[in-house]
Amino acid sequence: MIKNSYQLSVISYQLRKTGCYLLIFISLFFFHFSLFTGYCFAEEQITVTSESLEYEEETSTYIAKGSVKVKKGEMSIESDEMRYNEQTSDAIMIGNVRYNDKDMSFTASRAELNLEIKTGRLYETAIFFKKDNYHISGKEVEKRGEGYYFSPEATFTTCDGPLPAWCFKGKEVNAVVGERLKAKDVSFHINDIPVLYAPYLWAPILAERQTGFLTPGIGYSKSRGAHLNIPFFWAMSENRDMTFVMDMYSKRGIGEGLEYRYVEAGDIKGNAWLYHIRDTELNKDIYEFKAVHEQRSTEGIGGFLNINYVNEKDFYREFSLLRENRTYRFLESDGEISLPLPNSRAYLLSQYWVDLKETTKPTQKLPEAGYVLNPTKIGNFWFSTIATVSNFWRDQGVSGQRLDIYPKISHTFGSDFVVTQDLALRETAYSLRDNEETGNSPHREALEYNFITHTRLIKKYESFTHIIEPSIEYHLITNSENNLPVFDSTELFKKTSRIELALLNRFLDNSGEIMVMRVSQGFDSFYDGDRPFLPLKLELGVKKPIPLRLDTSYDVNTGKVESVNSDMWIKVSDVLIGAMQRYNRQEDITFFGAGFGLQPFKSLHTEVRFFYDGREKQITDTTINLRYISQCWGVNMVFVKKPHDFTFAVMFELKGFGSRRFFRT
Repeated sequence: MIKNSYQLSVISYQLRKTGCYLLIFISLFFFHFSLFTGYCFAEEQITVTSESLEYEEETSTYIAKGSVKVKKGEMSIESDEMRYNEQTSDAIMIGNVRYNDKDMSFTASRAELNLEIKTGRLYETAIFFKKDNYHISGKEVEKRGEGYYFSPEATFTTCDGPLPAWCFKGKEVNAVVGERLKAKDVSFHINDIPVLYAPYLWAPILAERQTGFLTPGIGYSKSRGAHLNIPFFWAMSENRDMTFVMDMYSKRGIGEGLEYRYVEAGDIKGNAWLYHIRDTELNKDIYEFKAVHEQRSTEGIGGFLNINYVNEKDFYREFSLLRENRTYRFLESDGEISLPLPNSRAYLLSQYWVDLKETTKPTQKLPEAGYVLNPTKIGNFWFSTIATVSNFWRDQGVSGQRLDIYPKISHTFGSDFVVTQDLALRETAYSLRDNEETGNSPHREALEYNFITHTRLIKKYESFTHIIEPSIEYHLITNSENNLPVFDSTELFKKTSRIELALLNRFLDNSGEIMVMRVSQGFDSFYDGDRPFLPLKLELGVKKPIPLRLDTSYDVNTGKVESVNSDMWIKVSDVLIGAMQRYNRQEDITFFGAGFGLQPFKSLHTEVRFFYDGREKQITDTTINLRYISQCWGVNMVFVKKPHDFTFAVMFELKGFGSRRFFRT
């Protein structure tokens, strides 16, 4: 028996004098190779040290004792004692076993491994996978193959520390590195206190996308009752997946949802969402369907398809947590097929609208064929054109077809004073049904001329630069028909002879633009009546010190403000404060909104928003969002208050269990 310290290298010793050392040295290579990752060990240097080493000839066993250490590249193994049987390839490491490499580490009181068939057992072990911070621990863990572990009873978490913030404890735990973890009789613990139980658990482990249940969401609503949302994710392939959702409302019934996502070669992508709930209060079935398909191409035929459908107009106001969904006025579905051509394109487009507030049905464009010639330079001129043939349909009122041809030529000259001129001809012809005012075959021929000249004056000060850009614009449209049925903006191409004076002010410092202000006033000689002066407009945009956007319109004839729209956000220390306002006199809109966001700590974020309807004299919507993210878990709490209703929802996030992403939330 040798009692002094020793150090071995795979190249530096002769086989005759150190055969016993070389055998145990090679066994350590096989230990690392079979348990964790494959290495070309014959070409790398390894260092092994211990206080003593002996060989038992009758059992063909090598025994190393006292601070046994194995070092190979980024891998290291330590233990108090190691035994290796050269006939059976069994290796036993006893006492304070510690393993570490670039991907994972573990500690154990004892490790028994067969290096030939790559199996074994770890006792009182804690296994740590560095990617995504996975921890698996148990009294006994069996290694059944490369990256495959089984334990009769074990815990799983992504939290650090001896007492993790959360963990799952289960029986018959199967873990396959890079794929999944599954277990039976699973209890969910918070600070070692059991709070939930599940008979079965399936979760991804060290995998970007893996089939399994996502974290559930819970909540309560005055109108819908208690709510439980359970999502299940199915990774069908590398480019396709599905999410199945079950919604359970104590007052409204059970809803089922399905979202399908895909990405294909050639810049093709899309997703689809289908939802159904049997509303027990209304005693009816409610359906929602959304789908988006995109196939963009600059070389061949491409296009997109966007479908939005609900069979109950109040669906979003009743069930959605997002204010932008609850305030939808219209649902638009559209699709387009596009063929790129040299400096132009041809397309076929359809649009379908659903009014979610009124009973009247909007005009539908089914379909429109068009050709667009992009601006093309011919000498000193630029030429472009748009030609469309459209079919319009609606349940009541005028419908029919429209041909619109709109060629344009442009020219720009000058340096100190820049002059741009546009000349266009527009021919619009109709084939209509039920049009009593102008007949079923009206048409409109119009000439459009636009002239604009502007200059730039620059004054540099010590701390900023002021740029003034005055401009004069004249816009002429001759129009022989003003009583056309309105299908879209084409019919708003009205007879015009307008002169507009504008003054643009820009302020810049060393960091860029800090403020822009534009004032404009128009005069239209074709204006009906004795009030040819158009509203005075002010547009203001400020980037600092306070971000502000404002636009307002003032009617000089009546002396009344026609509209005011403003948005402002101020950041003071860690608090973001914002306010917005909308006013339109003709449409009788008076609307205010305010909110603030606070992040006192890196892990905590709070956001509060409310909206006030000046016409109804009440707060129409209040949303409070509280989000907390720690090292291994997070929670998002949402409170929504509407007139006569409120909703409270809680969504948990556990690191390592994927994210919740749905078409509808």
